[in-house]
This record gives sequence, C-alpha cells and structure tokens, in this order.
Amino acid sequence: MKQVPKPTTDADLIQEFLNKGGQVKKGKTKPMPDDLGLSNNQWGNKLTKEEKAAKKALEDARKAAPKR
Repeated sequence: MKQVPKPTTDADLIQEFLNKGGQVKKGKTKPMPDDLGLSNNQWGNKLTKEEKAAKKALEDARKAAPKR
C-alpha cells in the first residue's frame, strides 16, 4: 500500500493549539496500590492477609536495618 502523508501533521496541530492560547500542563497520577500483584500471572489480584503480613514484616525489617 502506498503511504500518503496527511495534510496536517501532529506538530502543526499542537502549534495551532498553543497559538490559540492552549497550555500544556503536567498531569498528576495516583500511585498504584501496593496490594496489586504485578507479575504476569498475578496482575490485578490482591494480596492475601498472609502475603500482606509477610510484605509488611519485610519492609519493617528493611527500615530497622542500619544503612551502609
């Protein structure tokens, strides 16, 4: 298939938006909940009570350990 360029490009559209008084702002995002699993087979599954307790104990141990 032949690629035909569009008459307007993204850069042109952005510049037109800015010329009309538009502003680019940095958005705020929420941090992800700690109890969501992030591995492929655990995506979106929340941690069990035992897993939460183990994770909290590990974090507490890291905080209590002296820094090098």
